Amino acid sequence: MPTIAVDDEKCPDPLSCRKCLLICPTHVLGLGTDVGVRKYCETAPDHFVVRGVRFDMCTGCMDCVEVCPRNAIQVSFNEGGAR
Repeated sequence: MPTIAVDDEKCPDPLSCRKCLLICPTHVLGLGTDVGVRKYCETAPDHFVVRGVRFDMCTGCMDCVEVCPRNAIQVSFNEGGAR
């Protein structure tokens, strides 16, 4: 299984960009927040983050890494894995 790291400093506005979320053929990446669930409150755009959520579905295509305009995503595999 892969290790997927997203540097939040390099990815300040995933809501506007969404390139990695849209390109992943198996929807490995997901959008969440760094503040958790808050009832009856809007979440400010700067609190949204991209995270790996379906690691077992990753094919190792590296499309997310290649499409990221800010080089915020790193994908690595354990020994014996893909790429």
